[in-house]
Amino acid sequence: MRAVVLERYGDRDALAVRDVAEADPAPDEVVVRMAASGLNRLDVFVRQGLAGPGVRSPRSLPHVMGAEGAGTVVEVGAQARTDLAVGDEVIVFSGLSCGHCRFCRRGETSRCAQYEILGEDIWGVQRERVALAPTSLLRVPAGLSLLEAAAVPTTYTTAWTMLMTTGRLRVGERILVVGASGGVAVAAMQIAAKAGAEVWATTRSADKASRLAELPYVHHVIDSSEPGWADEVLARTGGDGVDLVADAIGAPTWRDSIRSLATGGRMVICGATGGDQPDISIRELYQSHRQILGAPFGGWNDFVDVVDLMARTDIRPVIDTVVPMEQVAEGHRIIEEAEHIGKVVVDLTSPE
Repeated sequence: MRAVVLERYGDRDALAVRDVAEADPAPDEVVVRMAASGLNRLDVFVRQGLAGPGVRSPRSLPHVMGAEGAGTVVEVGAQARTDLAVGDEVIVFSGLSCGHCRFCRRGETSRCAQYEILGEDIWGVQRERVALAPTSLLRVPAGLSLLEAAAVPTTYTTAWTMLMTTGRLRVGERILVVGASGGVAVAAMQIAAKAGAEVWATTRSADKASRLAELPYVHHVIDSSEPGWADEVLARTGGDGVDLVADAIGAPTWRDSIRSLATGGRMVICGATGGDQPDISIRELYQSHRQILGAPFGGWNDFVDVVDLMARTDIRPVIDTVVPMEQVAEGHRIIEEAEHIGKVVVDLTSPE
């Protein structure tokens, strides 16, 4: 079967589309014909061989890429404990865990000691078929296309975990999303608006600023092209600041993100795309009762909750670009050069 394969760590030329052997599914597994896979900054980091504290790496190379995706059930194992049937459209949950530890029993699967992420630790979903336990699959909500569903698992679960589970967002609060153009950022703004929050966004691009301002769930856009942009946030809030900051950028933005917080405000973080060694003032934190809260990709409960929200509302992923499997390197380029607002999705269907 065709797959997006990482042959070596490095630039975009390290990616190849080629045939890989298809393992026989276990009798308790469900086989899914993959339709599409959402790209994430995670895919870029895996390809580059990023190393350091908190960074996960493939067990070995060659490695099949892709953390999130959606497709159609084509086979249900005789021993699979599920009501899924052939023809059902499903979303693949990106996290795998032991299923029986105290965290897994509570649905907090990302805290499991055996936790693994598809496309990062083990072979991912950017291939024509994948066999998984039915506990890794949810039906696609009505009204959501497979291309849209492919952009949900990692992106919306992470956004939900940041805002609702970890950030404890409340109705009427102000939230500031830093670097508000990627998939998680857009998802966070959509979820925050549905939760009754006032949504603020930052961007370094004038073009993106105008595009963000047109989104119905964005109330204010801040130019973050130069350090010190927290002054504008404070000025426009009458000195009060914002209640919650969602920052996945890291070192370049933390100082301003913290200064933008109200007394007692919370900053939730799910990444460090700009670097992981920020220069901050500890006093600016504790003297104003501020908190920094880690919120990486969440667990099964978070995934179920956010998919349920999408089933009951008009929240839909913003798809910026769709590339065919053979042009996956172009998708990586778009993400690396930050040209997108929303998601870049890889079409995994076979060419006609």
